[in-house]
Amino acid sequence: MEITSIFIDRIINEAIRRGATNIHLSAGSAPALRINGSLEYIEKESVMTADLLDKAVKFFLDEKAEEKLKKQREFSLVKSFNNSARFRVNIFFQKNLPSLSLSYIPSIVPHLADLGLPKEFFDTTLKRHGLLIIAGPNDSGKSSTSSSVLEEINHTQKKYIVTLENPIEYNLINRQSVIEQRQVGRDIENFKAGLENCLSEDVDVVYLSDLRGELSSALPLIFDLAAGNALVIMEMRAENTVQALEKIINAAGDKNLREAFRYALADILLGVLSQRLLPKRGGGMALAAEVFWANPAARSLIREGKILQLEGIIQTSKSEGMISLEKSLEKLESTGVISQEEAEKFNS
Repeated sequence: MEITSIFIDRIINEAIRRGATNIHLSAGSAPALRINGSLEYIEKESVMTADLLDKAVKFFLDEKAEEKLKKQREFSLVKSFNNSARFRVNIFFQKNLPSLSLSYIPSIVPHLADLGLPKEFFDTTLKRHGLLIIAGPNDSGKSSTSSSVLEEINHTQKKYIVTLENPIEYNLINRQSVIEQRQVGRDIENFKAGLENCLSEDVDVVYLSDLRGELSSALPLIFDLAAGNALVIMEMRAENTVQALEKIINAAGDKNLREAFRYALADILLGVLSQRLLPKRGGGMALAAEVFWANPAARSLIREGKILQLEGIIQTSKSEGMISLEKSLEKLESTGVISQEEAEKFNS
C-alpha cells in the first residue's frame, strides 16, 4: 500500500504542477492529464497494470465502499491531498478492469458574476420557490456553477439552505445564510430520504447533485418542494434544455403519469442552464452556456408535450436573456475568448 500511496502522490503532484483539471488512470495506458482541454500522457510513468489499479482502488476505498463498488460497478468520493488539493474520484470498470478518473476541485468557488451569465440568472437566486436546472455532460463545470449560485444566495440573503450531494465537492461556509451539506450514503440513506426530510423542515433552498438512478423516485418530492416550499437547484447530465426536460418527463414511465409530470414541470420550472467548458486562448477554460427561461409560451409547449419546439423559443427570446449554445460559442469566438478552431471542433 505504501508503494501505491507514493504512486498516487506522484501523479497528483504532477497534475497540480501542470495545472491539470483531470487525471485518467486505466490499465494498459500511462497516466493521462487533461490540460487546457487536451489529454497529455505523463511519459515518465510506466503503463499501468490491472494489479496497480486494483491497489489504487483499495487506496481510496474502505471495506464498506469496496462492497458498494462491487455491487454498483461505480463509486464516487472526494479526496484531499496534502491538506489542500481536493479531487472528485470516480471509480468504474471498463473491459471488466478498474479505472479511475479524478477531477480537480478548485479551492475557491467562482463568483457568479465572473461566469458571464445574463442578468436574469441573478434574478433567479431571489425566487422563493421553483426549479432551476443546471445541465451538461461530465466535466462541464456543473458543480462549480451550482456552488456559485449557492454562494450568491449565501452572501446576499438570510436563507436556510440544504444540499443533498453524492459526494460533497465544495465545502461551503455560513455567511448570511445557514447551510447544511448532507452526503448521500453517509448522512442520509438516499436522495429520496433527504428530500422527505426537507419537506418536513423549514428549508428555503435545496440543492441536488446529479440524481442518476434516483430521478424517478425523487421527482414527485422535487415537484412538491418547488411548488411552494423552496427554491430547488438540480444538476443533471444532459446535453441541452430539450434533453434535460425530456429526461424528467420520461422518468415518469407510464404514459398517463408523463402527462402529470409535464403539467407539474410547467408549473414549477424557472429555467435551464446547459453548459460546456472550452479552452481559452492563452490557457484556462471558458464557459459556454445555453440559457432557457420558462416564459408563458414555453410553459404551454411543455404542457402539450412539444418539447422540441422549445429550441425555437430559445432562438427568438434574446430580449428575455435566452441564448442557444451555438450563439454562446459564436460570442466567445467573436470576442477572442476561444479560437475558431475550438468553436469548430465543438460544432463538428
